[in-house]
Amino acid sequence: MVGVIPAGGLGTRLAPLGYPKELLPIVYRDAAGRAIPRPVLVASLDQMHAAGVEQCIVVIADWKLELVRVLGERQSGIGLAYVVRGVARGLADAVDATHAWVADRDVCLALPDTLIEPADALAQIGETLASTGADLVLGVFPAERPEELGPVRIDADGRVREVQDKPGTVTDGMHNTWGIAAWTPRFGALLHAAVTENPSVILGAVYQRAIADGMHVRAVMFERGLFIDVGTPEGLAAAFVRSRD
Repeated sequence: MVGVIPAGGLGTRLAPLGYPKELLPIVYRDAAGRAIPRPVLVASLDQMHAAGVEQCIVVIADWKLELVRVLGERQSGIGLAYVVRGVARGLADAVDATHAWVADRDVCLALPDTLIEPADALAQIGETLASTGADLVLGVFPAERPEELGPVRIDADGRVREVQDKPGTVTDGMHNTWGIAAWTPRFGALLHAAVTENPSVILGAVYQRAIADGMHVRAVMFERGLFIDVGTPEGLAAAFVRSRD
């Protein structure tokens, strides 16, 4: 798989932060228990490294070139390349900006401002993609406020039946959110077609379109997993409290 991290957003939820939220120095602890500040985006690269990913494309905005200076050509054992976007049109458009380079590859997606557990969650997603013949696999985590995120309805056999985006209210069985994903070129082609048709299309809507088109969409539910959106004030506070534990 090749990794994709879309880091071209405006970061309005943390305004007036003044610098890229992907560089927020979330504290990690090493094997010796020492606290080491590292940019939150590196957590996603750690997940990719655990999944065996060797290459990752980071999509950035033209005002976020600081990410290139800080991350450089290699982080977490992964070679990095960058795609620069001048206009932020949303998550789906940012991911599709890599299409010319990944069209014939399996892709894994991690967000640049989230902390997730377990540490091998993305590896499990990749293994599920390879072993089940799925076109798309979502990593799903418990969420306290799923109505503000991307809740997923999952059948008993692990198939995804519905993906919503910030629905306002959720029904039973959907108190969760997708947080990572992996897909084959077949879904990548669908995503490219959807973005070409509507550059502002929501990524969750493309997931739903894949279901409607009869694609094999599965989920791995991490019942005891952790998902923290550091791109919000509440999530940032939770991440710092967790770092002190």
